[in-house]
Amino acid sequence: MEKTWVVAPKVEGDIVAQLLANRGVADADRDAFLLPNWEQGTYPPTGFTQMPRAVERVFTALEQGEPIVIHGDYDADGVCGSSLLFEAIRDVHKKMSTTQSWTSQLFLSVFLPDREKDGYGVAMHTIDRIADEGAKLLLTVDCGIANADQLDRAHERGVDVIVCDHHQLGDRIPPHAILLHPLAPNETYPNKTLCGTGVAFKLASALIHEAQRRGAAFPVGYEKWLLDFVAIATVTDVMPLVGENRVLEHFGLSVLRKTRRHGLRAILASAGTAPEDVNTETIGFRIGPRLNAAGRLSSAKFAFDALTASTAEEATVAAATLESLNTERQKVFAHAYDTAKKIADAARIAHPSRLLVVWQDEWLPGIVGLIAGRLVTDYGVPAFAFAKVGEHYVGSGRSIGGLHLVQAMESCGDIFLRRGGHPQACGLTIATQDLLHTFRESMSQFARTHFGDAPPSVTLQIDAELPLEHADWALVEAIARCAPFGEGNRPPLFVARNVEVIAAETMGSTKAHLRMSVFDDTRTMRKIIGFGFGDFAATLKMGDHVDVVYAVEVNEWKGRRELQYRIVDIRLC
Repeated sequence: MEKTWVVAPKVEGDIVAQLLANRGVADADRDAFLLPNWEQGTYPPTGFTQMPRAVERVFTALEQGEPIVIHGDYDADGVCGSSLLFEAIRDVHKKMSTTQSWTSQLFLSVFLPDREKDGYGVAMHTIDRIADEGAKLLLTVDCGIANADQLDRAHERGVDVIVCDHHQLGDRIPPHAILLHPLAPNETYPNKTLCGTGVAFKLASALIHEAQRRGAAFPVGYEKWLLDFVAIATVTDVMPLVGENRVLEHFGLSVLRKTRRHGLRAILASAGTAPEDVNTETIGFRIGPRLNAAGRLSSAKFAFDALTASTAEEATVAAATLESLNTERQKVFAHAYDTAKKIADAARIAHPSRLLVVWQDEWLPGIVGLIAGRLVTDYGVPAFAFAKVGEHYVGSGRSIGGLHLVQAMESCGDIFLRRGGHPQACGLTIATQDLLHTFRESMSQFARTHFGDAPPSVTLQIDAELPLEHADWALVEAIARCAPFGEGNRPPLFVARNVEVIAAETMGSTKAHLRMSVFDDTRTMRKIIGFGFGDFAATLKMGDHVDVVYAVEVNEWKGRRELQYRIVDIRLC
């Protein structure tokens, strides 16, 4: 898929000034961006309008020994948030029992739904089950806001509910629940882009602060040790790394690099990563996929067990399970995507559209989001993928080009059994294949109206024209000052023009990757690599000249550090 290159205009000053200007950071905000400050860059948890009610309800449950259930989600955000709240509530109860002589027992459990049996969000049968089992307080994490009917049932059954969520609001707001949600009606909390774990962290912080106020012996800043969970979830849920989220991620990475958690250390070991080397890329490509693999192929409880393992031995076993599931997930996805690509190619010939909808009965529901995401990357249009679960079709959507998925689904009318999510990613359930055809037609019409005659454009935002000889260690240090990188603060990209090719060859067992030797403008030979660009090896020859969009990275191998130039896009001059 061809991309449009957009090179930012040159600004006065050093490369850091260029990078900040390209990201819309004003001179007055430079220090706050480069030097995240906890006191100045975060908001108190009491900024949530209903936080005092939530804290009081949790403390009442703990004091009276009422059974509490944490209901999470099966993705990394839901699992991290559930783990965070589980550990925070457990610690609060332990400290209060020690310092305030609480005699109540702790009845705290975690429920993580099954994709096939329970679907996304809070199911009615789950409410009935936990009520039958005697739960008096339900805490939802990364779900709940779109489940007003289910939470009404909880109220009828005598179960109070605290919602910690960040997804798009449903058709009706749960009237009886205590809502901790940045987008809830009349909510004044300034950061509207917290992930579910971020909201859970705010509740955990408020609980710890209240325990301290009541005399519990928590050290000042104790809640910051929970930020490793927040760092993982903020990246895996693709939240923008600006404002408060940037500060949470900055300090969360610091905690993650020295994490005390046996499970995270074991997961990093299985991924071949030293804790001190962790960054947002590590989270996105190593930690996140392993946590998500549990909920995609089996049970998210395996990820929860890994994150909350109390011994190194338990953690090693749990991490090995996640490693095995992730390997299997890669195989299953590769096979399914081959089929998805054929369906997409045939669909685009038969029904040209600005949007793709594909389905296959035998696909696992846990990989349809991955299929949709890859289709977006390969075809440059919004995409939905569905698998058959029982008699229904469960799907995921991914967007591009500013198409708002929640609004798009609303245009289809009342054809869904379930739906919810974000503007850029969503989940949904449709009853029959006939309704899938209706869905495809309605969504295609919405996409045509949104995009008009032109397909969505895919652009590469390039920070500067920079010959390879200027991409040195000083540049690496300058780039590091602008980290952490992710959504809203993309990793810097540069373009080198008229680079002369010396040699080009494939690399990797599948020969899918490209390794080139080139001359820079000083006639110094440099090596650059391109993952997924292996096809260029057959067309490039000595003496050719290319323009290359590249990222500057550090490659470490057996204690040796060297600069690495990674191709992001390439064109023959």
